[in-house]
Amino acid sequence: MDNSQNLQSLLHNIAHDVGYEKIRKYGRTNGFHNIYFRRQIWSKLLGVDQQLPYYEREKCLQHDQLLKDVNRSLNTIQQVKNFKEIDQLRNCLMDVLDTIFSQHPNYSYYQGYHDVASILILVLGVEQGYIAATYAAQNFFKDYLAQELSTTITPQYQFIRNLLLRYSRDTSNHKLRQLMLCIEHPTCVIPWILTWFSHSLDNINDICRIWDFLLCSKQNTVLYVCAAFIVIHHEILDLRSDEDLIGEFQEHFQNLNNKDRISDLKIEQVLQLTKTLESQYGFELICDQEHILFSQNSIVYQQNFKSQLPYYNSLAQLEKSIPKKVFNFLNERSDIILNLGGIALSYLIQFYIVKN
Repeated sequence: MDNSQNLQSLLHNIAHDVGYEKIRKYGRTNGFHNIYFRRQIWSKLLGVDQQLPYYEREKCLQHDQLLKDVNRSLNTIQQVKNFKEIDQLRNCLMDVLDTIFSQHPNYSYYQGYHDVASILILVLGVEQGYIAATYAAQNFFKDYLAQELSTTITPQYQFIRNLLLRYSRDTSNHKLRQLMLCIEHPTCVIPWILTWFSHSLDNINDICRIWDFLLCSKQNTVLYVCAAFIVIHHEILDLRSDEDLIGEFQEHFQNLNNKDRISDLKIEQVLQLTKTLESQYGFELICDQEHILFSQNSIVYQQNFKSQLPYYNSLAQLEKSIPKKVFNFLNERSDIILNLGGIALSYLIQFYIVKN
């Protein structure tokens, strides 16, 4: 069975996939391959649990800034920049953003959310893209829309820097360590964080692969992806001159589409390293030890993030409804258990409980 068949099978049985555990594990490892699958899966992972009425366009308070950003949007993405109807796409994007921010005046638009909405429209279509962009604002980008950016972004790039300092020390990567000791404010990561790389990459397939991974992960995973990008692609930098090092670093990483500098983005290598960083360097431990402060309500904290999404609640309810030993046993051995009959399963559980 190839990957597409495996994914189709998971989709067919998604009603029984509590917390979308199997789908999320698959998405982190393989991605969702194409628009056909993403249209079925992304909305679920974004937490869309009802259809929202698509109101007629109203001008929101940030309309003028939105218009400036939208008018220069979509022209960097390879697959659509020469599309003759690009102006129609921009009109659709403008309608979606005006509607979202007029219906949710508590959100403050930031430059970059138009990139987020444009990817959702390109993948899901205008109507579903509008719904998805609304839920994305509520469940994934809430910190940036509902709080002052300075209070949310600064601790995030501080975390990335401290993560890289620890990783470079532990792996004896002297070049990376020298970079991070010199660069206190790696602000080049800000558009990566705010747009999930959709502003910084020009190939929608690369963007979507990263989104597949992030939609299946913790909210703070984007910080680990940023760190992994820097680890994988810092080698080209010349450290012989400290005078220009900061500017060279920022320029190098602000333009990921410069093929003269980065000919291969090595997306899968970046995502694999992200998993390693997540497993070895705990988010809250680094924040505590380095005195990195986020708002108590920030969704970078997993308990706050989980409370936003209904499918995490269903997983929590299942965990509470059966003994923890049994739940962990079932979760770790799900592939085996799927092939067993009900009687065999009950004996297996009883054996495990007695044995332990």
